[in-house]
Order: sequence, then C-alpha cells, then structure tokens
Amino acid sequence: MKVVESLAYGILGLITAGVMAILACVANPDIGVWVGELLQPADEEEVKVDTSNKYYVEVPDWDYIYGVREKKEKVEVEETENASGIGAMITNAVNGLSDAINELEATNVDNLAERDVTVEDVANAADAIANAVTGKGKKKISVSIETESTKTKSSDDVKASEEEMTPVYAPGIPAGKSGYAAFEPDIVELTDPGLANQAINSTDYGYLGDEFDFSTEYYPYYHMLNDTGKALYRQIYANTLNLNTTFRPIEQVNMNTMQMIILSVVFDHPELFWLDTTFYQEFDYNGAAIKLRLRYYDRINNIPAANREFQSQVEAIVAGAAGLPDNYSKELYIHDFLANKLTYKHNPLDQSAYSAIVGNNTVCAGYAKAFQYLMQRLGVPTYLCAGSAGELHAWNIIKLDGNYYNVDCTWDDQDPTVYDYYNLSDADNYMHKRMFNSVYLPACNEGTFIAAAE
Repeated sequence: MKVVESLAYGILGLITAGVMAILACVANPDIGVWVGELLQPADEEEVKVDTSNKYYVEVPDWDYIYGVREKKEKVEVEETENASGIGAMITNAVNGLSDAINELEATNVDNLAERDVTVEDVANAADAIANAVTGKGKKKISVSIETESTKTKSSDDVKASEEEMTPVYAPGIPAGKSGYAAFEPDIVELTDPGLANQAINSTDYGYLGDEFDFSTEYYPYYHMLNDTGKALYRQIYANTLNLNTTFRPIEQVNMNTMQMIILSVVFDHPELFWLDTTFYQEFDYNGAAIKLRLRYYDRINNIPAANREFQSQVEAIVAGAAGLPDNYSKELYIHDFLANKLTYKHNPLDQSAYSAIVGNNTVCAGYAKAFQYLMQRLGVPTYLCAGSAGELHAWNIIKLDGNYYNVDCTWDDQDPTVYDYYNLSDADNYMHKRMFNSVYLPACNEGTFIAAAE
C-alpha cells in the first residue's frame, strides 16, 4: 500500500512540474528554447576539428577605398576624418569576421547540414558588406586555405624565387676534377743563437737575380710585391733556374710573407717545372727566415735533359697555332689541343706543366700551367689562378683585346670537349672562388660563351 502511495505522489509531482514548465515557457519563450535544447538528443559522434587547415582573411585597404590617400592637393579634414572613422569601423567588423572564420574550422566535415555556416558563407557576407557600404566592391575579401598541397606549392614558389636570384648561366661541375696541391712547408724554429749562426754560415745567397726584369703584362704576381718581396722573388727565381736548392734569403721576412713570395714565383713561372710546389724547408730565428731549402722533383733525374724535351714539345705545339689570324683562334686551338691530348689522372708530377706538355696524364694544376705557358709563348697574357671549387683548384685568367676572362681547360675536358668554362666573367664563373694572392689578379667583368666549336 505504501509503495502504491509513493508512486502516486511521484506521478503527481511529475505532472505538476510539467505544468509549471509549460506555464514558464509561455511566460518566457527563451526558456522554451533552452528546455528544447536540453531535451534534444546528443550527437552520437563528436565533430573532429581539422587542424590541417588554417584560414587567413585578407583585409582590404579601406582607407584607399574611401579615397583618404587619393592624390589630391586639397582634402577637407572633416571628410578625411569621417572616412577614416568608417574605415576603422569596417576594418574592426572584418577582423571580427576573421575571428569567426577561425572558429568555423569545426564545420569542415563531410556532410554539412543546410543550417551549418561555412567559411564561404562568411567570406560572401564580408564581400556584401564591402560592396554595400563602399559602392565600389572591386576589392574582394579573399579567403585562402593552407593545406598540405598549398604548403608544397608555396615551397616550390620559394625555390623558384631562389633560382631566379642565381646567375642564369649554370653549367655542371665535373666530379673529382679539382686536384691542386698547396705548399706544406717544413718550418724549423731555431731558438739557440749558436744553431742560428751555424745555419746562416752554412750557406750563402746563391744567385741574386738582379739581372732579371719581369713585365707587368706577363708576371702579375711579381708586381703585387713590395721592393723587399721583389728582391726575394728574383733571388728564388734565379736559384731555381740555376738548380741551386739551398741559400740564405737576401732579406729577412716572416714565414707567411716568405710563403707568399714563393707562391708568386710558382704562379708566374710554369716553365720551372722541376720545382716541387708542394714542399720547401725554412729555418727561422726570432720570427724571420734565415735559410731556405727548395726541393726539386726526384722523378726528374736529369733536369737539363728534361727541360730540352719540354721546350721542344712547347715549340711544336706553338707552331701549330702561330699562323692563326687572331688571339681568340690561338686560344681555342690550345684549349682544344690540351682537352684532346690529356687525361685527368694523378701522378707524381701532376702539379707541373711537364706532366701536361711532355706527359699525357695530369690534374688541374698541370692543365692550367700548360695553358698558361703555351699562351704566353704565343704572346697572349695568361695567368694561373688558384682557389676553391669545392676543393683546391687551379684555372686560368686570359687577357684578350683589353678584357680578362676565366678559362678552365680541366673542367672543359669531357667527352666530347665542352666550352662550359671558356671565357667566362667572374659572375658566370661563380663556382670558382679565388684564394691566396690570386685574389689580386684583374677582375673579369666581360664574358663570352661559345656553345660549340667547329
């Protein structure tokens, strides 16, 4: 009986609550909407937000639309202020739309109900506001969606932009064809005065070379030096020419200066092919060189005989080009001769012109020194240029009709011969970076490129 009575009271309570709810809804419709939402069944699956899409709203230049920045000499302040005020108001409204778009990411689902508001709806509404208020409507509010595809496209655009900034001329790089070897001197530091005097007294100056004079046109490295450096340059040249290996420097300089002077001799004189350009020994005392010992290639047993053979080969090659009409033709002849004759291959003499003139195998140093010497014998100023092209490398700078050009016979020696590095300006020769005292050679501001030769 008590159970039936409890049920009766419960049902009566529910009926009373329902009647009161109905009366409340009649009195206040908002309560009815709230109750309806409470009674609406929950979605079976929560909508997932697609965080891969980001929306950006491009806000028009409202001040420009309203003519605030129109090119008029006289603009009434009141009109400007009114336009600016309206522009600010609309800009704030569009910024609000931008925020609304960001909040609408959750609506990007597969099956949109008709009542769902989309990003396109908001953009269209913003366009309508702009058109209605301004009456111009030419500046549309654009909505861009950043997806994985657009990210890829944007990346490609950046790469394309970077490519446009690089020089137009872009030849390939022959792999493994940079084999220039720099000096590795053996510096003997003497601290004992007795040993220093013994080193000085053990040798003399050898040959001073005062009789030699080197022209600016053909020996640029000599003229990069001051008077002290030039005196040492002549001394080193004369002793090497006379096959004297050990001598006392006529001037005392530090080891860095001495190395630059020896490099200057090597760069100017490829005909001194017996001088090992990778090593020399220097005795220093109190920071100054007091004794030098050069090294000649031990693979050349008879230097005078090797020099006669070298000069004989040079005369034969030069004779083939001597009758050509101009320096351009002579250059092309020597360039192609070396490319057809030589094979890029390391050997004990590969840093010398001898390996390219007498031998058939060499590396970049041999190509460049041979080209330098042959062109100079033909009366065309040509210089050795040392630097970096991924690693240490050597090429040439040639002077033709008052202009200077970069030439790299090594990299042009392909099958068939190419002209990718033939008479280039410094801008087009950007894969080569000058080093050592080669940075002081004349700039190559002109460039002519031939794609093929007959």
